[in-house]
Amino acid sequence: MFTYCLTFRIANKTIGNKSYEDRRKQLLNNIYDRDAGFWDEPTSFILVTSGLGISDFTKRASRGLSAADDLLLAFDLSDNSAAYFGALRHEDVLESFFPLLRRVP
Repeated sequence: MFTYCLTFRIANKTIGNKSYEDRRKQLLNNIYDRDAGFWDEPTSFILVTSGLGISDFTKRASRGLSAADDLLLAFDLSDNSAAYFGALRHEDVLESFFPLLRRVP
């Protein structure tokens, strides 16, 4: 199992008939596994364990989000790997923190 930190920004607008709340609930449903660790008390930061690698986890987590308007970043502090989905403006800055940063479709 891997432990990931997940941070995200969901645009506060309706996209494809999905509201902010619809997309946030979809994100939580994508990553919640009752047999794995999960902590989501902050509004846009989650700690979660998963058997999926960082890229596959990020792809799964981002299902239902808007690549043009939303942003999701998953990172693993144990090896500094990171993957993101969506509207990232400063990839070079993020990559300075996470040299193994990957974008997922």
